[in-house]
Amino acid sequence: MSNRKELISTYKTRKFKAGLFQIKNQATGKVFIKQSPDLERAFNSDRFQLKAGMHSNVALQQDWNVLGETAFDFSILDEYNAKDDLTPAQLNNEMTELLKMHKAELTAAGILLY
Repeated sequence: MSNRKELISTYKTRKFKAGLFQIKNQATGKVFIKQSPDLERAFNSDRFQLKAGMHSNVALQQDWNVLGETAFDFSILDEYNAKDDLTPAQLNNEMTELLKMHKAELTAAGILLY
């Protein structure tokens, strides 16, 4: 078993999956898209917020409250393969551009966004 210092070191050097994820309303087809430097944490955070009734997107929260959790699908939309030398600010800027691109594509395809 690893000692505490090794576990901390392993955690600090761990790479997180950055990218975009979506929450899709299966009943209406409406999609909520979000970027995150840590997709796993973002999934858990948004699911928790929706279950607790405190999500920042009011329209999404209202639909969740009416339709229930089973009406929604969580999925990764795009993983971002970040370069190791990017600063957090640079990563955020690049993911913001990726988010804009995906929103434009979905809107052009006639998909409604939250």
